[in-house]
Amino acid sequence: MDDKVDESAKIVDSHIGQSMIREFVTVHDSTIGDDCEMYERSSIKKCRIGDDVVINAGNFIENVEIGNEVQIGPNSSIVGVTHNLGETGMELHNDVFERIILHSGTFVGARAVIMPGVEIGSDTVISAGAIVTEDIGERKIVVGSPPTQQVIDLSDWI
Repeated sequence: MDDKVDESAKIVDSHIGQSMIREFVTVHDSTIGDDCEMYERSSIKKCRIGDDVVINAGNFIENVEIGNEVQIGPNSSIVGVTHNLGETGMELHNDVFERIILHSGTFVGARAVIMPGVEIGSDTVISAGAIVTEDIGERKIVVGSPPTQQVIDLSDWI
């Protein structure tokens, strides 16, 4: 495996199967299966990743369970960590972990954002630039951001 892990990669408290880890990838507290490809400048934290997974360059992925044969386009954000919202705003330094699950065969397009706690069914396509805030069943295609997105004052939200 060592010849498949670039010397600039940083692997901390993780298990990497027979997979390729490219330049400046960081992997913390994670398990990565076999036949995976992790491309430049991606950060992977607190994840369980199956076999034959491709994570393209520039991704930030934390607290995610990824099935087999999943592909993630470049510059996506799939982060299962958030913060509580109170009367004074977001609580600083008080992470709330809500695991994200990408089932086998999922495809995530470039610059997509998948929010904490979301589960994506098998063989589902998340289009480039999409923002996913709710669970998606299997064999679906998701295009764009939620059509009912609104901007609400904090006092109205609470």
